[in-house]
Amino acid sequence: MVGSDGLFPYTTYTVDDAEQTVTLHEPPPDTPSVPEALVQDLWKQQRFATDCLTTTEDETVHVLDPGTLNSDAGPDFQNAHVRIGSMDWRGHVEVHNTSGGWFEHEHHTDPRYDSVVLHVTLHADMWTGGLLRSDESGVPELVLYPYLEDSLRELLHAFHTRADDDALPCASRWTEVPTQHRRDWIHRLARRRVANKRDRLPAPSDTSLDAILHERLLAGLGYSKNDEPMSMLAERVSPSMLRSVEERRDREALLLGTAGLLPEPGDLLDTNRGTADYAMDLRHRFQRLQVRFDLPRLASTAWTFFRLRPNNFPPLRLAQAAAWYAEDALLAADPLPALRAALGQERAVSALHDALASRPGPFWRTHYHLTKEASEHDPGLGSSRRDTLLVNAVVPVLLLDAEEQDDPAQSEAAFDVLRTLSASEDHVVRRFQNLGTEVESAFDAQGLHQLYRHYCTEGGCLDCAIGQHLLNR
Repeated sequence: MVGSDGLFPYTTYTVDDAEQTVTLHEPPPDTPSVPEALVQDLWKQQRFATDCLTTTEDETVHVLDPGTLNSDAGPDFQNAHVRIGSMDWRGHVEVHNTSGGWFEHEHHTDPRYDSVVLHVTLHADMWTGGLLRSDESGVPELVLYPYLEDSLRELLHAFHTRADDDALPCASRWTEVPTQHRRDWIHRLARRRVANKRDRLPAPSDTSLDAILHERLLAGLGYSKNDEPMSMLAERVSPSMLRSVEERRDREALLLGTAGLLPEPGDLLDTNRGTADYAMDLRHRFQRLQVRFDLPRLASTAWTFFRLRPNNFPPLRLAQAAAWYAEDALLAADPLPALRAALGQERAVSALHDALASRPGPFWRTHYHLTKEASEHDPGLGSSRRDTLLVNAVVPVLLLDAEEQDDPAQSEAAFDVLRTLSASEDHVVRRFQNLGTEVESAFDAQGLHQLYRHYCTEGGCLDCAIGQHLLNR
């Protein structure tokens, strides 16, 4: 049988059981595959007939908000709003080419997918209408193919050949703006962005600078994928708790146990003796510490490992955080005097880098987590991560400290740290470099991020000094 768009041939199968006959139309093994990104794009753009949608159980579906595309682990679209029958649902949407992808990717055993309110599949298969969450509740399902208004051939062609819809509005005229005019505006935006980071911190009257830095440093170790659970962990395990624990392994146990990242004994059956002994020792230590501090644990599913380099795995990052509380390390006592002293040195950036050094114990030289041994590596905090922590944690806290002390010299010295740091290479910075912009420092990079996120992507050309210059011409 040939699909209605003439693109893919389908083989018809009939399955009989005691109660019903089900006819399935499935592509044969050699059928050209449709990229799942296309199906995600169809859902994101709502490129199908939306006025007559029904689930596989014949309940009407109205899409009030398709949700936000998620590029990390977890459901494909987050915070969607759909009306199924007469009930409004707010939650996540998962997308696959066929229903079987739900089981193939083991979403039926993953609690993160219990909040999926709708499964969207391009084609039906033998699993359609029978999806389950980890709590064994059913998942409403929508098959898109019958509602497509264009052929798959046309949709595929449009998907692969469309122009970049994320291009900068003034990219073609960027060089018409004088270099100094661009630089002045970027630097002004840099100060604004860093000041915004300072202003988003809690007031020192509500929370000590010590606790604020503790939370910001842990969030920085989590990077974008694990910053939220890291922040939650920092609120549960305070600096005073960690300082009251004398042994390094106890500090690791306190953080890893509260994070929910200590493996169960059954998870250690296939690992070597040394790894298993270390992990079990941490479990025993945490059992005692949990009674002492009465700490609720985070769910292990709160953490993301998907698409992370091993250096960014949460267990190693928490071992690095524990090492900051070792004797003579940055957080062993109130860190603000040490940071102020480092800021006042001639080579302030180098001094701050040294202050952020973290040296976990020898176990972590051959481990990124607690269930498997790895090849030997340096478990210390790398230079690029320390740069990121300076930009997103240390400098904003030092600016807040300077504001509290009414010390403009300290404030300007903190900005000078960013002017000395090298710029990180990310997709935003590269966009402007490709236009011929020289990005000399982290300060420049901060200004470009502010320009891109608050002007370029929001159509704020009339409020942008660069856009105003071009419009006046």
